[in-house]
Amino acid sequence: MLIFFLVLCGYIFFAIFMVGRTSDMRYFYWDVAVILMFIVPMMTMRLFAEERRLGTLELLLTSPVSDWQAVLGKFMGSFIVLCITLSLTLYVPLIVKRIANPDLGPYWSAYIGLLLYGAVMLSIGTFWSATTDNQIIAAVATFGTLLMLYIISWPAEGLSGWSEFFQRISLYHRYKDFAEGLVDTKHIVFYITFTFLALYFTVRTVESRLWR
Repeated sequence: MLIFFLVLCGYIFFAIFMVGRTSDMRYFYWDVAVILMFIVPMMTMRLFAEERRLGTLELLLTSPVSDWQAVLGKFMGSFIVLCITLSLTLYVPLIVKRIANPDLGPYWSAYIGLLLYGAVMLSIGTFWSATTDNQIIAAVATFGTLLMLYIISWPAEGLSGWSEFFQRISLYHRYKDFAEGLVDTKHIVFYITFTFLALYFTVRTVESRLWR
C-alpha cells in the first residue's frame, strides 16, 4: 500500500514540479486526497471484518475494554498509519523550499486538511468494516461512500437551489480550501463532527451484537 501510494505521489510531484516548472502544489495535494480515497478502504477493510470472520470479535469485546475503547483503538491504529503515510511525502515541501523558496503556509495547511479529511475517511471505513465479516464488501462499501461524497458537489452548478447544500456535504470540496492555504474553522468542525458521528454509529453497530 505504501509503495503504491509513494510511487503515485512521486510521479505526480515530478510531473507538476519538474515538468510543469511551478512551486504551486495545490494540484499535488488535491491529487493526494484522491489517492487516499483508494488507499483508505484497504487500510480499514480488515479492522472489524476480519475479527468477525475469524470469530475473535467476541473475545475482543469481552475483554476489559468498552465498545468505545475498542472502536477508538481500531480507528487510532489506522490513523497512526495514515500519519506515517503522509509523513513520507514531506520531501515535497522540503525540496520545493530548497529550490524555489516559496511560502510554506499553504503546504502545512494542506497537511492539516489531509489529516482531517483522512480521519473522516477512516471513520467511514471503520463503520463499514463493523457491519460485515467480508473485508471485500467492507472495502467496496467504503470506496463507494467516499466516491459519492467526492462527486456529490459536481452537479451543484446546475442546481441553483441545492448548490450550497451539496458543496457543504462534499468532503473533497471542503478540503480544497486547505490545499489553497485557507484553514477555516467551519471545515475543521465539520470534519471532526463527521468523524465522531461515523464512530458513534460504529459503536452502535458493534453493540448490536447484544440484541441477537
